[in-house]
Amino acid sequence: MTVPRFADKVALVTGAGSGIGRATAIAFAKEGASVVLIDLARDGLDETRSLVEQANGSALALSADVTDEDAVQAAFAQAVAWKGAIHCAFNNAGITHATVDTADIPKSEFERVLKVNVLGVWLCMREELRHMIPRASGVIVNTGSVMSTHSCVTQGGYVASKAAVFGMTKNAAVEYGATGVRINAVAPGGIRTAMMSGIFENLTEEQRDQSVQQIADIHPMKRTGRPEEIADGVLFLCSDQATFITGAMLAVDGGWSAL
Repeated sequence: MTVPRFADKVALVTGAGSGIGRATAIAFAKEGASVVLIDLARDGLDETRSLVEQANGSALALSADVTDEDAVQAAFAQAVAWKGAIHCAFNNAGITHATVDTADIPKSEFERVLKVNVLGVWLCMREELRHMIPRASGVIVNTGSVMSTHSCVTQGGYVASKAAVFGMTKNAAVEYGATGVRINAVAPGGIRTAMMSGIFENLTEEQRDQSVQQIADIHPMKRTGRPEEIADGVLFLCSDQATFITGAMLAVDGGWSAL
């Protein structure tokens, strides 16, 4: 009988209440991990916990704002106390803004995107490193994007935030390369999630359909991706199949980044 890749491991997932975070939490559970679920939205969090348990997994659901230093520290203390360790962490919580050109993004929206996507990742990564370095073991995966390296008209704030995530990932991987902790990023292309739908919230239904099709057509594979396909990439990076990979960004983008 094959032993699941993450048997007796604890995986932590932020932004676990929907989309890529939910799919990854379920994937970890199916592979034997106990899963710490962190999200600000309680309803989505509870639904994910139920789905993890349906997959015969064990879950601890914690409602926390990843931009709040005290809340992050409290959540990580609870997570460590639950099973005694965090072996893998997926810093996935993120947001975007409405479809507007760079000069038209309200200052408050630009700051909000940077706060969640950059500060939130850093606060979580800091707690993970503080826990993993003394254990000389652990894996951190951050959610970047094809937009970490590519431009995207009308998404200037999001592009800036995801470029910063990749920069933080590489820098931390170099700083802590000899500690036994690996740090990588996964870079999704266009993935059909609630966040993608939110980008087009100001458009008509017909305009939304056209916009989604335009995104699909950008990819050489001529389709958008599924959250489960990103989860597969995250689990690979966290697994023993990737023990010599750190400071990398794994593109799971239907070929978009090859353009």
